Amino acid sequence: MQNKPIVVALLSVVLAALSSSPSVAAKTTAPEDSPTGELSESDLAQVTATGSSWTIAKAVLPDYTIRRTVPEVRIQFTVADSRDRLLQSLSKEDVSIVDNRLSVQRISSFSRQEDLPLQLSMLLDVSDSVEKTRVRERLAAQYFFANVLRPETDRVTLLAFSNDVRVWQGSTGNREELSDALSRIKQQGYATYLYDSVFRACLDQFPVSRDGDIAQRVLIVISDGIDTGSLHSLSDAISTALRREVQIFAVSVHSPRQNSTGDVVLQSLSESTGGKLYVANSEKDFSVIFAAMAQQMRTQYVLSYQPTEHTSGFHAVKIEVRSSDEVRVHSRVGYFFEAPKN
Repeated sequence: MQNKPIVVALLSVVLAALSSSPSVAAKTTAPEDSPTGELSESDLAQVTATGSSWTIAKAVLPDYTIRRTVPEVRIQFTVADSRDRLLQSLSKEDVSIVDNRLSVQRISSFSRQEDLPLQLSMLLDVSDSVEKTRVRERLAAQYFFANVLRPETDRVTLLAFSNDVRVWQGSTGNREELSDALSRIKQQGYATYLYDSVFRACLDQFPVSRDGDIAQRVLIVISDGIDTGSLHSLSDAISTALRREVQIFAVSVHSPRQNSTGDVVLQSLSESTGGKLYVANSEKDFSVIFAAMAQQMRTQYVLSYQPTEHTSGFHAVKIEVRSSDEVRVHSRVGYFFEAPKN
């Protein structure tokens, strides 16, 4: 223990030398993904998140290997005015970020992306709780395939759930294959395992994101939002979506006179991950709803920054936009940071 100050001093000297050395090699890697762990209730209450990429400078000296890690966080978001119209002319100067209650001093990059390809999974509720709206929910799925899906760029996996979740059509851009699979769904069940199904869909259908991936990772949930027995919690489902960088968009079909408690759950799932809940009172609402959803999914601002604090665990993120009008930011509530092990 008496040699510790000497070792620390030596490491400080070496790190200083590395900072000025032109021969340091740069390498980009990503931390290992782990589906374990969950977003705590306090984290969820703070309420987008993205995973982080890593820039690692490495130098090998006699008897020493020194690593300097700088996390780079990437976040996608949209901003809408009081009439729910997307703002499309923001600049980097209009945006500020708070990461774990600390202000981010510098935004490394900022851009606006349009016509993004979509990597989608659609999760359709076929449990007994949606018996009265089952036909309209299938019509909503069919409308999406016919009017939002772009076969040349988008890919969709179709799943249905009750007391279990099942894949009815693997990833495809073929509208006919998706429509045929939708018509063949016979799966039913008395229980509704919504949280378990969202958890499994995010974990199984969306591999770990890699640098250079540009497709939007989206889970569309068509359900009444009721859960009657999942082993996983709502926070488990949200945590897995955040780890897999999946945005959740939800569609609930019911009468405007109905005060659905499930809508609160669907809103939490969607808004925590940077998506949005849409409520359709009838099939007549589909054209407006899905046009707005398509714009929200395909047009996003993207920024990156280096967080001030590098502690492991969940980092809550808040994006603030300077505007003379009332605006609402749709972004993920945070990301999971895993500090490198010594």
